Amino acid sequence: MEAKESLIYDLIFAKKTKYTIVVGDYTDVYKYDAFVEEITSILLKSKVTIIDSNVNVDSKGVVWKLKIKK
Repeated sequence: MEAKESLIYDLIFAKKTKYTIVVGDYTDVYKYDAFVEEITSILLKSKVTIIDSNVNVDSKGVVWKLKIKK
């Protein structure tokens, strides 16, 4: 299974509700906004509620902190 597909599966089905996602592990860091939008859209279609979403961009990379409710 591809890394991004594995992440999506975990976000939808795992019991965990807090995630720290290093965007560079899944896509080009310069396309982080499209990645966040795509995952958000998939979660909404899967009836997963996003409680908190914070994207931190700095010189070391892009980190997306996400809290969800299933």
